[in-house]
Amino acid sequence: MKKSKNHKNVKVIIIVAVCLAFVVGIGAGVGAGRYFLDKKEQKTDAKTENAKPEHTSQNGSDVVKGEADSKDDGENADANSSKGESSKGDNSKDRADSTDPNQNDGKANEQNQGTDNQGQAAVTSTYDASVPADDKAVHRYEYIISDATWQEAFQDCLNRGGYLVRINSSDEYEAIRKEISRQKMTDIYFRIGGRRDSQSKDYYWVNEENKLFGEKLNSDSSWCSEEWMKGEPSFQDGNLEEKYMDLFFFDGEKRFVWNDVPDDMLKAESAYSGKLGYICEYEN
Repeated sequence: MKKSKNHKNVKVIIIVAVCLAFVVGIGAGVGAGRYFLDKKEQKTDAKTENAKPEHTSQNGSDVVKGEADSKDDGENADANSSKGESSKGDNSKDRADSTDPNQNDGKANEQNQGTDNQGQAAVTSTYDASVPADDKAVHRYEYIISDATWQEAFQDCLNRGGYLVRINSSDEYEAIRKEISRQKMTDIYFRIGGRRDSQSKDYYWVNEENKLFGEKLNSDSSWCSEEWMKGEPSFQDGNLEEKYMDLFFFDGEKRFVWNDVPDDMLKAESAYSGKLGYICEYEN
């Protein structure tokens, strides 16, 4: 049986209508989706706008600060302030430590100078102007041969009841020279009771307390100025200090002479062994 032409047209129209409805539905769905997406994005932007941080300018640059950053910056500012105060303290210490070294050296020099002055003051003269002058009389003398030092000879004469001889006149000296020659002791170097202080070049006789007193023995105006060996006293022989007196017969000048010598002559020259002695003087 043959279908009618109208019936075919109706089917075509229905198919077309269905397709159009399908297309319209899809379009409506897409439009609705975009509408809701736009709404959501607007809400998100609104929230973001409200949460925007503050902007401050430092050295011409924009710095973004959130709330947490602001707190951190506040704490950092406090910390920097504390560091600043600490730095001030450190700088003060540095300034104190960097005091001019010359100034410190000056203080040290002043202290050292004070110490030196005290040391010089401690080396006082042993001269005693209150000791009365010796008489010029000729006394009794003892001639002792011994390798003793000057200090030992001085003490031994005191122990014997006398003192290391002090020669105060030409007559007394003449008597002593004659006795030495008579006893054939002209090869002996005799210690006598004269010395000087280390810081001085003035020779004097010493009393029983080993104090210097009386007239200066190496003065040009002294009665004994010509009794010294030529070129003596010399005060020193090389590195050896000489500050004690002795007398001996000097072949080079064919006479008895006075000389200054060290305390321990054997220490200076062992060849003197057996040729040393001293003279004790007694007033009773």
